[in-house]
Amino acid sequence: MRVVLDTNILISAFVFPGGAPEEVVRAALEQRIEMVTSPTLLAEFARVLAAKFGWDDAHVEEAVALVARNAVVVRPTTSVRVVRDDPADDRVLEAAAAGRADAIVSGDRHLLRLGVWEGITVRRAADLAAMLAAQPGG
Repeated sequence: MRVVLDTNILISAFVFPGGAPEEVVRAALEQRIEMVTSPTLLAEFARVLAAKFGWDDAHVEEAVALVARNAVVVRPTTSVRVVRDDPADDRVLEAAAAGRADAIVSGDRHLLRLGVWEGITVRRAADLAAMLAAQPGG
């Protein structure tokens, strides 16, 4: 399963470990799911770690490198305008489309409200974690 992890999921996993977001990231690191991201989403991840959580440059680089090494990094060539209330969320959709993702995992209400976009399911981390746990070897 190819999955785009929204920045809020990565932040939750790295800053507040122990919950469903960490389980989903761990599944990606263990290659039970295929994580998809983009340079724009990686840059946002870095910016949030530094600006909102005060991570120093070395730790930010380490976290971003870990995600990038374990993800398919796509470079979207098509822009979309779907999330009118928060156009920055469109970057997640663009990465999902470019990466032919099966799902987007997010805690963002604007994305979750979509439910399904262009055949791509938008779900909460807890839902994906439960689904993975129910699989053999999960």
